[in-house]
Amino acid sequence: MKTIKIAVSALLIASLASCKTDKDKEAQVEENQEVQVVDSTAPEKARYADAVVTPKKPTMPENYEIDWEGVEADADKKLDFDGWLEYQTFSGSLGKLELKEVPEEEITDYITQLENETTALESTIPASLLTEEVQEDIKDIREEVADLRRVVEQPGVETSKIDNQVEELVEAYQDLNEELKETMTKKAS
Repeated sequence: MKTIKIAVSALLIASLASCKTDKDKEAQVEENQEVQVVDSTAPEKARYADAVVTPKKPTMPENYEIDWEGVEADADKKLDFDGWLEYQTFSGSLGKLELKEVPEEEITDYITQLENETTALESTIPASLLTEEVQEDIKDIREEVADLRRVVEQPGVETSKIDNQVEELVEAYQDLNEELKETMTKKAS
Protein backbone atom coordinates (compact mmCIF):
# COMPACT_ATOMS: atom_id res chain seq x y z
CA MET A 1 0.00 0.00 0.00
CA LYS A 2 2.92 2.23 0.79
CA THR A 3 4.19 1.71 -2.76
CA ILE A 4 0.81 2.62 -4.11
CA LYS A 5 0.83 5.86 -2.07
CA ILE A 6 4.31 6.61 -3.34
CA ALA A 7 3.24 5.85 -6.90
CA VAL A 8 0.09 8.01 -6.58
CA SER A 9 2.14 10.78 -4.99
CA ALA A 10 4.68 10.55 -7.78
CA LEU A 11 1.90 10.66 -10.37
CA LEU A 12 0.31 13.60 -8.60
CA ILE A 13 3.62 15.48 -8.52
CA ALA A 14 4.28 14.60 -12.15
CA SER A 15 0.82 15.78 -13.20
CA LEU A 16 1.24 19.03 -11.24
CA ALA A 17 4.61 19.50 -12.85
CA SER A 18 3.15 18.80 -16.27
CA CYS A 19 0.30 21.26 -15.59
CA LYS A 20 2.84 23.93 -14.80
CA THR A 21 4.70 23.02 -17.90
CA ASP A 22 1.50 23.21 -19.97
CA LYS A 23 0.75 26.64 -18.50
CA ASP A 24 4.27 27.74 -19.33
CA LYS A 25 3.86 26.36 -22.82
CA GLU A 26 0.56 28.24 -23.29
CA ALA A 27 2.19 31.46 -22.12
CA GLN A 28 5.08 30.85 -24.46
CA VAL A 29 2.68 30.21 -27.36
CA GLU A 30 0.77 33.40 -26.52
CA GLU A 31 4.04 35.33 -26.52
CA ASN A 32 4.94 33.85 -29.89
CA GLN A 33 1.53 34.77 -31.24
CA GLU A 34 2.15 38.44 -30.61
CA VAL A 35 3.07 39.49 -34.10
CA GLN A 36 4.93 42.65 -34.83
CA VAL A 37 3.37 44.54 -37.69
CA VAL A 38 6.10 45.83 -39.92
CA ASP A 39 5.39 48.09 -42.88
CA SER A 40 7.15 46.22 -45.65
CA THR A 41 6.67 49.17 -47.99
CA ALA A 42 8.57 51.58 -45.73
CA PRO A 43 11.84 51.25 -47.67
CA GLU A 44 9.97 51.79 -50.94
CA LYS A 45 8.19 54.82 -49.54
CA ALA A 46 11.47 56.24 -48.29
CA ARG A 47 13.13 55.68 -51.65
CA TYR A 48 10.44 57.58 -53.52
CA ALA A 49 9.76 60.22 -50.87
CA ASP A 50 12.13 62.69 -52.46
CA ALA A 51 10.79 62.19 -55.95
CA VAL A 52 7.86 64.47 -56.59
CA VAL A 53 5.62 62.42 -58.82
CA THR A 54 2.46 64.35 -59.43
CA PRO A 55 0.50 63.66 -62.56
CA LYS A 56 0.44 66.75 -64.67
CA LYS A 57 -3.09 68.03 -65.03
CA PRO A 58 -3.87 68.95 -68.58
CA THR A 59 -4.20 72.67 -68.91
CA MET A 60 -5.95 74.56 -71.61
CA PRO A 61 -4.79 77.76 -73.19
CA GLU A 62 -6.45 80.80 -71.69
CA ASN A 63 -8.65 81.34 -74.73
CA TYR A 64 -9.36 77.61 -75.19
CA GLU A 65 -8.23 77.71 -78.76
CA ILE A 66 -5.43 76.12 -80.68
CA ASP A 67 -1.97 77.57 -80.21
CA TRP A 68 -0.86 78.46 -83.74
CA GLU A 69 2.67 79.46 -82.83
CA GLY A 70 5.12 77.65 -85.11
CA VAL A 71 2.35 76.09 -87.21
CA GLU A 72 2.31 76.70 -90.94
CA ALA A 73 -1.39 76.32 -91.53
CA ASP A 74 -2.95 76.04 -94.95
CA ALA A 75 -4.68 79.39 -95.48
CA ASP A 76 -7.94 77.91 -96.80
CA LYS A 77 -8.17 75.35 -94.02
CA LYS A 78 -7.37 77.99 -91.42
CA LEU A 79 -10.12 80.18 -92.85
CA ASP A 80 -12.58 77.26 -92.65
CA PHE A 81 -11.51 76.57 -89.09
CA ASP A 82 -11.89 80.22 -88.06
CA GLY A 83 -15.44 80.18 -89.45
CA TRP A 84 -16.39 77.01 -87.51
CA LEU A 85 -18.62 78.68 -84.92
CA GLU A 86 -19.69 75.41 -83.28
CA TYR A 87 -16.07 74.70 -82.40
CA GLN A 88 -15.71 78.13 -80.81
CA THR A 89 -18.96 77.68 -78.88
CA PHE A 90 -17.92 74.27 -77.56
CA SER A 91 -14.46 75.58 -76.65
CA GLY A 92 -15.98 78.38 -74.59
CA SER A 93 -18.39 76.02 -72.84
CA LEU A 94 -15.65 73.57 -72.01
CA GLY A 95 -13.52 76.41 -70.67
CA LYS A 96 -16.28 77.47 -68.26
CA LEU A 97 -16.70 73.88 -67.09
CA GLU A 98 -13.01 73.28 -66.41
CA LEU A 99 -12.54 76.62 -64.71
CA LYS A 100 -15.51 75.73 -62.47
CA GLU A 101 -17.48 78.76 -63.56
CA VAL A 102 -20.56 76.53 -63.81
CA PRO A 103 -22.54 76.45 -60.54
CA GLU A 104 -22.83 72.93 -59.13
CA GLU A 105 -26.62 73.03 -59.16
CA GLU A 106 -26.60 73.79 -62.91
CA ILE A 107 -24.13 71.05 -63.90
CA THR A 108 -26.79 68.65 -65.25
CA ASP A 109 -28.26 71.31 -67.51
CA TYR A 110 -24.77 72.29 -68.57
CA ILE A 111 -23.97 68.71 -69.55
CA THR A 112 -27.09 68.70 -71.74
CA GLN A 113 -25.76 71.86 -73.36
CA LEU A 114 -22.38 70.16 -73.95
CA GLU A 115 -24.13 67.14 -75.49
CA ASN A 116 -25.99 69.42 -77.89
CA GLU A 117 -22.82 71.33 -78.72
CA THR A 118 -20.85 68.14 -79.46
CA THR A 119 -23.63 66.96 -81.76
CA ALA A 120 -23.44 70.32 -83.58
CA LEU A 121 -19.64 70.07 -83.59
CA GLU A 122 -19.80 66.68 -85.25
CA SER A 123 -22.37 67.66 -87.86
CA THR A 124 -20.71 70.94 -88.88
CA ILE A 125 -17.08 69.95 -89.45
CA PRO A 126 -15.85 72.00 -92.41
CA ALA A 127 -15.22 69.74 -95.42
CA SER A 128 -11.54 70.72 -95.56
CA LEU A 129 -11.07 69.50 -91.98
CA LEU A 130 -13.21 66.40 -92.30
CA THR A 131 -10.79 63.56 -91.65
CA GLU A 132 -11.35 60.22 -90.02
CA GLU A 133 -9.06 61.24 -87.15
CA VAL A 134 -10.97 64.48 -86.47
CA GLN A 135 -14.24 62.55 -86.51
CA GLU A 136 -12.79 59.99 -84.08
CA ASP A 137 -11.62 62.73 -81.72
CA ILE A 138 -15.08 64.33 -81.73
CA LYS A 139 -16.60 60.91 -81.08
CA ASP A 140 -14.22 60.56 -78.09
CA ILE A 141 -15.38 63.95 -76.82
CA ARG A 142 -19.02 62.83 -77.07
CA GLU A 143 -18.18 59.68 -75.09
CA GLU A 144 -16.43 61.71 -72.38
CA VAL A 145 -19.44 64.03 -72.11
CA ALA A 146 -21.70 60.95 -71.76
CA ASP A 147 -19.35 59.56 -69.09
CA LEU A 148 -19.48 62.90 -67.28
CA ARG A 149 -23.28 62.70 -67.25
CA ARG A 150 -23.14 59.17 -65.79
CA VAL A 151 -20.70 60.25 -63.08
CA VAL A 152 -22.71 63.34 -62.14
CA GLU A 153 -25.96 61.38 -61.95
CA GLN A 154 -24.55 58.91 -59.41
CA PRO A 155 -26.04 59.59 -55.99
CA GLY A 156 -23.52 60.97 -53.52
CA VAL A 157 -20.73 61.20 -56.08
CA GLU A 158 -17.51 62.78 -54.84
CA THR A 159 -16.38 65.97 -56.52
CA SER A 160 -13.00 64.38 -57.20
CA LYS A 161 -14.69 61.87 -59.52
CA ILE A 162 -16.38 64.69 -61.37
CA ASP A 163 -13.08 66.57 -61.59
CA ASN A 164 -11.36 63.47 -62.98
CA GLN A 165 -14.04 63.08 -65.64
CA VAL A 166 -13.74 66.75 -66.58
CA GLU A 167 -9.98 66.17 -66.98
CA GLU A 168 -10.72 63.23 -69.29
CA LEU A 169 -12.98 65.47 -71.35
CA VAL A 170 -10.31 68.17 -71.52
CA GLU A 171 -7.74 65.60 -72.67
CA ALA A 172 -10.09 64.45 -75.45
CA TYR A 173 -10.54 68.10 -76.47
CA GLN A 174 -6.77 68.60 -76.54
CA ASP A 175 -6.45 65.53 -78.76
CA LEU A 176 -8.94 67.13 -81.15
CA ASN A 177 -6.94 70.36 -81.15
CA GLU A 178 -3.73 68.51 -81.97
CA GLU A 179 -5.43 66.62 -84.79
CA LEU A 180 -6.90 69.84 -86.18
CA LYS A 181 -3.47 71.49 -86.10
CA GLU A 182 -1.99 68.53 -87.93
CA THR A 183 -4.81 68.53 -90.48
CA MET A 184 -4.34 72.22 -91.20
CA THR A 185 -0.58 72.22 -91.65
CA LYS A 186 0.63 72.70 -95.18
CA LYS A 187 2.40 69.35 -94.96
CA ALA A 188 -0.95 67.60 -94.50
CA SER A 189 -2.35 69.25 -97.64
